[in-house]
Amino acid sequence: ILLLLFLGFFYTIPAQKPELFLLSVGVAQYQDAALNLNFCADDARDLAKALQEQTDLYQVMETKVLTDAQATRAAVRTELDLFKKKVTANDLFVFVFSGHGIEDALVPYDFDINDPSATSLLKGDLRSKLNGLGCNYIVLLDACHSGSFTKQVNGKDIRNGDAFALSVEQASQQLAEALGSTDKNAIVVSSSASDQLSYECPGCKHGYFAQVVLDCIAGKAITDPNNGRTIRPQADGNGFLTALGFENYLTEAVRIKTLTQANPQKVRVLRSSGADFPILRVKNAAGGGGSTIPISSDRDGDGVPDKTDDCPDTYGLKTNKGCPIKASGDQSKVDSDGDKIPDATDACPETYGTQKAHGCPDADNDGVPDQSDKCKYLAGAAQWEGCPDTDQDGIPNHQDNCPTDYGSLLEGGCPSSDRDKDQVPDKSDRCPDLAGLENFQGCPDTDKDGIPDVEDKCPNEKGSVLRNGCPDPNQMKKAETIIDPIAGTFNWVKGGSFQMGSKSDGPIHSVTVSDFYLGQTEVTQAQWRAVMGENPSRFRDCDDCPVEQVSWDDVQLFITKINNRNGGNMYRLPTEAEWEYAARGGKQKKGYIYAGGNEIDAVGWYKRNADNKTHRVKSKTANALGLYDMSGNVWEWCSDWHAAYDLASLTDPTGASSGTHRVFRGGSWVNDQDDCAVSFRSFINVSFRYYGLGFRLAREVAF
Repeated sequence: ILLLLFLGFFYTIPAQKPELFLLSVGVAQYQDAALNLNFCADDARDLAKALQEQTDLYQVMETKVLTDAQATRAAVRTELDLFKKKVTANDLFVFVFSGHGIEDALVPYDFDINDPSATSLLKGDLRSKLNGLGCNYIVLLDACHSGSFTKQVNGKDIRNGDAFALSVEQASQQLAEALGSTDKNAIVVSSSASDQLSYECPGCKHGYFAQVVLDCIAGKAITDPNNGRTIRPQADGNGFLTALGFENYLTEAVRIKTLTQANPQKVRVLRSSGADFPILRVKNAAGGGGSTIPISSDRDGDGVPDKTDDCPDTYGLKTNKGCPIKASGDQSKVDSDGDKIPDATDACPETYGTQKAHGCPDADNDGVPDQSDKCKYLAGAAQWEGCPDTDQDGIPNHQDNCPTDYGSLLEGGCPSSDRDKDQVPDKSDRCPDLAGLENFQGCPDTDKDGIPDVEDKCPNEKGSVLRNGCPDPNQMKKAETIIDPIAGTFNWVKGGSFQMGSKSDGPIHSVTVSDFYLGQTEVTQAQWRAVMGENPSRFRDCDDCPVEQVSWDDVQLFITKINNRNGGNMYRLPTEAEWEYAARGGKQKKGYIYAGGNEIDAVGWYKRNADNKTHRVKSKTANALGLYDMSGNVWEWCSDWHAAYDLASLTDPTGASSGTHRVFRGGSWVNDQDDCAVSFRSFINVSFRYYGLGFRLAREVAF
């Protein structure tokens, strides 16, 4: 998807030329390589160069070009702020943006598709910055239709869902409204209609639309292969092209350029002012010696310049001074419009047409006259009002919600989709991606308590409607383990009191903790990827190994996402007290040095036996509570801010109320055995990431 934003303004040429300021941005190579395009950077550079040469109309003051890695969100916003300090009310500001776009936003180099609002150039922000300039400007969009980031566009899978899509006409309208909130003149030109793509042109090394703008400035003509008409920029005697002439040339030239595509582009224009005035100087308009040679205007496209055309608005013949032939005598040979179809059999005798359309204009040459063709620039069939039926399902594309997928009228042209194969069609499936039951509108009921998971705050435990699907807390305490398909298996830790700390990691003090659940294992790479969509670990290709290189802050985001999936706040990090109590074995503690015994080689992976890497969880002996790897493999984050122990007896302590470092416990494959002792504690900054540091989850008993 290519998005080009070109901003300028329109005026009657004053004695003093307006000063031109230009910011041109183009992104072809993105930080996320899956978004890469081909010619956007070239579009930005070449359009900037062409506009810099418009010295007959403007006094070029300053140009700034940002391409690819230079075109970050921060860089673009900063440059707009800098220009605000330089422009005045009578100046022309030009802003070119060539790259991807999403709904209400432009996509800079460092765009993150998982966090679009924070990494894109939002419409509201753009509006405020442009309006803040205080000068006139125009918008020109070169972008694909709304489409979907899950569909293939020029062979590129843009991923993600329908939430992030751009309609050219929507964007045009929104930006026109944005411009309309100021007292400045504006034109908005979009490269295609809302149901179309905007294509890149490999032979041009530009987008088709950008190439047409460059051709317009260069004064190039283009011929329609369907009817032989030649389209030229309609400049005045001095070679100046007005806003209306620019619009007319772009509309026809872009259509002709894209005739080879499945759906030729249709330029759309919105203007906040009805005034027509010069906006560009077309090259090759002036002759040598300072004389002026006007570029010929040919409104009816019959090859006879208007200045010598006795019928400038009617297609005619050169041999008849541009007028249709009006002959007497044998009327069967009269051909008023010169389309080689005699008037006697010409359904449109005054208008140049085609044989297929019985003498009427037919832009897509499908035999359906333009006047009755619902898809004027897309070849179709008469039975479908001139529109195609790509999937041949008997529903023409312009009425088909799924034009490339064979479907039914009842489904709006879409196939009867059932993505999760649960026999509940997607259109009536409340959970279309999860296999469920018809009586639950296609949603699953994992714990089979009669409450579908989407309404169940405890989808993995049988509960009651009165408790929003959760069981009675007293009943939950009887469950020794709880299994969550994503979060894993959790063992019940019955509360109790213990002596926390040691002589070297002290002072020793009495602590009481309440019942809680703790993950049997450290969170694995597979679990992290299932929630976060990526794997930050150093030791990859081991789904059952613990995830590492995650900061405390990273873990909080993971917890937030997994809690949102489960509709509650059941998961968290264990407190430092809970961690040590569980590592010692809880009420079944035997005074071991390590979690599960006094022999570190039996219970944990550490410096001398780990072979310089992490290992699969549950590959060493568990402790008395059935918890694995609490000594070694990777350190484990706790929830507490670090502070010195308090000598007083405490119940369910949560650490200091604030601080600069968070606690982590248990040692890792990097460390000596002493660091793997259940009493040993360490701490670090919340943003710290390390290949020996991971975590395990705690789970509330009642919620």
